[in-house]
Amino acid sequence: MKQFIIFVTFSMLLFFSTCKHEPKPIIRSSNNDTSLKELVCFNTQILPLITASCAQVGCHDAITQEEGLILNSYDGIINMGTEDLVKYITLTSGKMMPPLPQSRMDIVNINLIKKWIAEGAKNSICNPTNCDTSNVLYSNEIAPIINTYCKGCHNTNNKGGNVNLDNYADVKASTLTGKLLFTINASAYTLMPKGGPKLSNCNLRKIQIWADKNCPQ
Repeated sequence: MKQFIIFVTFSMLLFFSTCKHEPKPIIRSSNNDTSLKELVCFNTQILPLITASCAQVGCHDAITQEEGLILNSYDGIINMGTEDLVKYITLTSGKMMPPLPQSRMDIVNINLIKKWIAEGAKNSICNPTNCDTSNVLYSNEIAPIINTYCKGCHNTNNKGGNVNLDNYADVKASTLTGKLLFTINASAYTLMPKGGPKLSNCNLRKIQIWADKNCPQ
């Protein structure tokens, strides 16, 4: 019996000393891995953009319902179909969306919508907790807000309310007169963006800080 125990013990020691586990390979994500990229947020980036450009009076708002489409909600946009959405926002004539005389969406916003669709066209809701107001300039903070929420109604070809927000000079002029600040903080009737949700507290704060600093570019 003693010899048997010694034999078993020796066998186990020999087994573990010769048994080597292959190390698991370390998998590193490449720069093209979409999981590393910031996802597009529907409620803060896509919905305001489409509402400002397409869901206005005379087009695809709840009253006009052009071609039976209402594009001021996730369900309404999905009901149109993402292929048709891309088709019409990329047209340069005919049944382009937004229609003439409005300016077509710029390539940055078109690519943003395409990226959202490529990510699955999800009804993603973002509630950012960090509001960085350390360096509020027109180029890095204000222009993206205006382009997403306001430019669809207030551009060179479609001066809604006789207001053009197509460039820095016009946005600055509207801000310094107090008109921009009044409308983004107004009641429901005169609120801008019209037909869409009110700007977030963070965006309102950025515009106010920008105005207080005399609208740096």
